[in-house]
Amino acid sequence: MSIHVTKSAWNKMLKVIKLTKSQYGFIYSASSGGCNGFNFELDLLKKDRYEEIIKQRFHNVLKYGDAKLYIDPISEMYLLGTTIDYIHEDYSKGLYESKFKFNINKELMTSCGCGISFSPNESMIKKK
Repeated sequence: MSIHVTKSAWNKMLKVIKLTKSQYGFIYSASSGGCNGFNFELDLLKKDRYEEIIKQRFHNVLKYGDAKLYIDPISEMYLLGTTIDYIHEDYSKGLYESKFKFNINKELMTSCGCGISFSPNESMIKKK
């Protein structure tokens, strides 16, 4: 089981990298909080955080063109099976904002309505 990124999400990351002139990429992680226990986090890396990642030798790095997505090793087991997507505003479909969306593997976790908060279910906990 792995982490997936849609072409739409990769394309948005590439645009952000180009606009910000970032040479470091993004980090995907989970943090405690939110209405369901954990939050998905996708952050553009700054130089100091990137240097920390290099020192820690992150093993899971996804690449697409010039975009790199570093998977936080502490969070990785909570992120397995998720798909990162980027959805575009489309009023005709009831989408009133463009944003990254985190789609969960419902066998491993539950999510609330906000789409950013999640909690592992029993099958994920047993895989520890």
